[in-house]
Amino acid sequence: MYAERQYVETQISALEQIMFTEQYADKVIERVLSEQPYWDLLKRKSFVTDTYNIIRWWRKLTVALNGDDNKSVLVWSIWGAYQLLSTSKVPDWPEFKSLDIDKLNNNLAQASIAQVNSYPDWLWQKASEELGEQWPLIAQGLNVPAKTYLRANTLKCSLSDLKTSLAQEKIECEHLPSSEALEVTQYGHLFKSQAFSQGWFEMQDAGSQQIAQLLEPKAGQRVVDACAGAGGKSLHIAALMQNKGYVLAMDIHQHKLDTLKKRAKRAGVHMLETREIKNSKTIKRLKDKFDRVLLDVPCSGTGVLRRNPDAKWLLKSENINALVSLQAEILQRYSQMCKPGGRLVYATCSILPSENQQQVQTFLANNTQFKLVEELHLQPGINSDFDGFYGAALERQG
Repeated sequence: MYAERQYVETQISALEQIMFTEQYADKVIERVLSEQPYWDLLKRKSFVTDTYNIIRWWRKLTVALNGDDNKSVLVWSIWGAYQLLSTSKVPDWPEFKSLDIDKLNNNLAQASIAQVNSYPDWLWQKASEELGEQWPLIAQGLNVPAKTYLRANTLKCSLSDLKTSLAQEKIECEHLPSSEALEVTQYGHLFKSQAFSQGWFEMQDAGSQQIAQLLEPKAGQRVVDACAGAGGKSLHIAALMQNKGYVLAMDIHQHKLDTLKKRAKRAGVHMLETREIKNSKTIKRLKDKFDRVLLDVPCSGTGVLRRNPDAKWLLKSENINALVSLQAEILQRYSQMCKPGGRLVYATCSILPSENQQQVQTFLANNTQFKLVEELHLQPGINSDFDGFYGAALERQG
């Protein structure tokens, strides 16, 4: 634990920005680290881990302090409660004089299950209704800090070459069997490594890596990633196709596609085109054009809460209702890009059936030319150590 005053003040400031001004945690943390070039690796790792953990357990910590909303308790007290409950120690500073671990534990003993697990009541209730007895286990799984996984770029290197190269820079990894994924077990300056500059890897959750594989893209095919974002899955698809064929990466945000272009150049991908979706005509013009269609649709992100714990406090019930409608619309309209005989994958990083299998079942009932051939359910705390993902592979009858 780094308890020097300046370090703690920096962390308090970051927490206030994230929790009270709705800035994304990863962006705030990235900015803080860039402003602290003299912090060693251990201090940087400690800052990231503790900041995410305090956000993750925010509600539990406020309840322990006998409050239950963002602004009823001082952030200094929340920081102190986190330290007391996790290490039994706090610095001997005036801000922590009133903290007592017995009082914290007594308050928690009277708390509700949603409070103890640090979820909003509405989300706990919704997930309970949709997932039943599985939800408490998944809820616990989503509270486990995310691990760091890399995807080896097989266009440029082998897994063993990547592992050896990183080890030379004191970054240790373990290979996950039957995959192109490496779990980082000893950290170093990943993004300053020679392997990164040469485009040998992308940082991508091992669960996320299974989505492109579900698509089963083949060299020489025409493939569209229609909700590409910054294109992690587009690049994986290109690697699976051995850089042979055509990948069209589409999104409504041009700035994300601009980022993808840079990533593709570094990765050595030369058969990928980007295209901004400006209106419904963009999709209509591509009817029946692709052998493979990936629809990694906008979703609640409930499957990646261990990686983005601030999303628990930003997400609203009405957001999910709007997303469910949008997902159904995208699946109906964009599926037209799939050729007869082609394969379409519908995917989310959600654990909610209303965004996943229920969407697919409704679509299949209304589109009998498609049939379900394979399904992927990755549920933290149940069957996965990775983030939560859903994928459904559908084939269009010839």
